[in-house]
Amino acid sequence: MKDKNKYTQNARRSFRIGEFLFDSQTGRLVNRELQVRLEPQVCEFLTLLIRHAGELVDRDMVSDTIWPNRIVGGDDSVRAMVKKLRDAFGDDARNPRYIKTLPLKGYSLIAPVTPVKAAGAPGHHRALFAGSALLVSVLVGYAISAGINSDGATPQAGIQLLTRMSGSELSPDYHPASNRLIFSQRANKDDYLQLYVKDLTTQRVQRLTWDSANYANAHWSPDGSELAYSRSTEGELQHFVADFDTNRGILDPKPLSRDELQGKYLLGWSKGKRAIYLKDAHRPQSPQGIWRLNLDSQVIEQITAPSVQGVGDFFASESADGKKLALLRDVEHNKRELLILDIDTGTLLHTRILPMQLDRLAWNRDSKSLTLSSFDGALVEYILDEDRFIARNSPSPYINDVFFQCGDSCLYMRQHNGNFLDLEEQPNPFHTRALMPSEHFDLPGAEDFPLYGPAGNSLYFASRNDEALLLHMKGKDSGTVTLFSLPRNSRLSSLSINSTASYLAGTLGKRIFVFSLTGRELNFLTNDMQLAGPPTWSPDGSALLYAKRQKGRPVIYRYSLESGQEVPVLEGYIAVRQLDDRRMLALDQLRQAWLLEGMKALKIIATLPSEIPNRWQVRGDWLYYTEHSGNSAYIHRISLSNAESEQHMLARNRFRLNFDIHPSSERIVAVKSLLAESDLIRLSLSP
Repeated sequence: MKDKNKYTQNARRSFRIGEFLFDSQTGRLVNRELQVRLEPQVCEFLTLLIRHAGELVDRDMVSDTIWPNRIVGGDDSVRAMVKKLRDAFGDDARNPRYIKTLPLKGYSLIAPVTPVKAAGAPGHHRALFAGSALLVSVLVGYAISAGINSDGATPQAGIQLLTRMSGSELSPDYHPASNRLIFSQRANKDDYLQLYVKDLTTQRVQRLTWDSANYANAHWSPDGSELAYSRSTEGELQHFVADFDTNRGILDPKPLSRDELQGKYLLGWSKGKRAIYLKDAHRPQSPQGIWRLNLDSQVIEQITAPSVQGVGDFFASESADGKKLALLRDVEHNKRELLILDIDTGTLLHTRILPMQLDRLAWNRDSKSLTLSSFDGALVEYILDEDRFIARNSPSPYINDVFFQCGDSCLYMRQHNGNFLDLEEQPNPFHTRALMPSEHFDLPGAEDFPLYGPAGNSLYFASRNDEALLLHMKGKDSGTVTLFSLPRNSRLSSLSINSTASYLAGTLGKRIFVFSLTGRELNFLTNDMQLAGPPTWSPDGSALLYAKRQKGRPVIYRYSLESGQEVPVLEGYIAVRQLDDRRMLALDQLRQAWLLEGMKALKIIATLPSEIPNRWQVRGDWLYYTEHSGNSAYIHRISLSNAESEQHMLARNRFRLNFDIHPSSERIVAVKSLLAESDLIRLSLSP
């Protein structure tokens, strides 16, 4: 006879687990602070733990339940699933409150479990769900780093416009004592960014700069009498500190040392010293660190030097009292941390894995909490004394870049209309013909990752709207067909099509997927723990090539679609393109592109700015790739045989550089940047 204290999925669909409410039918896990939607396998795993609450669930039982009659990737697959569930609970494996690991045995759900009556569950769900707008997908917590369509015209509750200028306002800073904003603005996509100041008391707006350069990252000094800002022209970036006068604007600008600040970007002022913070530019195998320049002594000191696989420390901000420094650290792909340092002693006070891809923060004026924002409009408050995150309700996914906290429920942020990516077909710049037809695309949503079909008569691409990430196919003489959709916060970071137009492959978050264009079936080849690199196709379209790390060293694998087996073929490279039966182009860990013949490295062709296959192509004897130089986007090509090289500018102010070359080599399709209308706003949050 079964223990009556155990729960079956059929008898109850809702359970209270510690501080959480779990709905096994929808996969939602909710508490007062956060909502989490579990992927199906993780949901099934939690249901299994509930049925055996307080007991040991061994790994064989997990495998038999979750993957019946299937061979999976051993303990790694189970560990990855357990990690996802722990992350959803915010649990610590070393000091667990929910899931306890019994080494070499299995797992146990140790939190108290209580079934919720069906009659009371729906209303209770509504009350809890209404308390949070944050939805974290454990299946794929990823997002294309681009906006989505919105007319942006309808006023929303809790939003007060601080600026209302035609164009786009960027990189703002606010000085509370003088009640002034400083920000960069451009009216048209190809305009230079110029500095503006607005007095919020008088509503007076002044333009401060007028020359042919981009001005950005302006920050007020603590007393509001000085500005630090950056000025960039083609290939040159210079930082300045200047006095500010209400009527005369920027006065006596002093350039900061070019040598010491080469390759560094302004982040803001110190509150307690006459100093500014900067961050390193990102380079391969050299994570960004944080620096502080004393403006009186001109001494620069390194504050952080992280040893991580990701970008490193990309944002820093001092607390209002000048005693603590908050850092945002990109640890590895799709994993970020919040760190808080004691400025005087350098002691690490707090470190927390972020619940999502948050990229900006602002301190509360009491220095006891801070608010973090994501590009997609998510808001999370972190309370230092309680060491916990609390989701805050944002009325729109197009509100981001928090830059000042004006109260417990008041934030200064940026709001945009979200539509700033589109596709553009044009003549190949290296084969320019003045009289040549090209397709004009006027597509809804934010489009990215364009791919020509092998015959050149179709186009594949991704887009994102209010509800989903979509993959499409557009025929030359037909409309657009949606191939499949994923949750809106899915992060697609590469896409490629095989030579027979039967499969698409790419990277979703940390996982490589293959999509059958004939069977319309999506399958994942790797899990989150394997840190796989972007895949490319063999010339005959029957196999994929991609890198996975083993003991910290990248290894290229070949995956056969027919056999479903992967075998290692090459060590020391992070991405490859197989050119023919004997030759490959392979990128090492410094992104140096090597020409290989018979697995033997012959020569370096170029150093590429990205390993993503949508940023570099091979056509005939030429390697093509795109990169930024200042605020302009360029396309290069280099001969594989004699190293002859050429470059052409694609556009100014283009931030997304994915492209593809038509099979004829006569035209290319690229992602172009549109000017997203944006304003600075005051956001009042619901309590």
